[in-house]
Amino acid sequence: MFPKKNRITKTEFNDLLKNSRVFHSNFFSLRFIKKDTKNLPKFAFVVSKKVAKNASDRNKLKRRGFHALRDILFKNGSIEITGFTGAFFFKKEAVDMSFEEIKKDIAVLLKKSDVIE
Repeated sequence: MFPKKNRITKTEFNDLLKNSRVFHSNFFSLRFIKKDTKNLPKFAFVVSKKVAKNASDRNKLKRRGFHALRDILFKNGSIEITGFTGAFFFKKEAVDMSFEEIKKDIAVLLKKSDVIE
């Protein structure tokens, strides 16, 4: 799990839903806002009940997502990007994905949105 300072609050999430850009992949949708400030990057993973019925399955997918994102972004103990707020929405096809597939798909979306190179 990410530190609390790197997770989106409810008010930030509502703002993200209204004023964001969207990128899609086979397993995720990424909604994000890029700001020019030096704020810490903030992320969220959303799994609806249509994707996974059980809360334990939804939580498992979120944990896998956060862990994959941490592997991609954290280098040398700190995050390399600033001023980014984003939420990953799982699609139904993502339920049976392996960890490596999740990690690869998240990296593709972050490259599409010009967060990482």
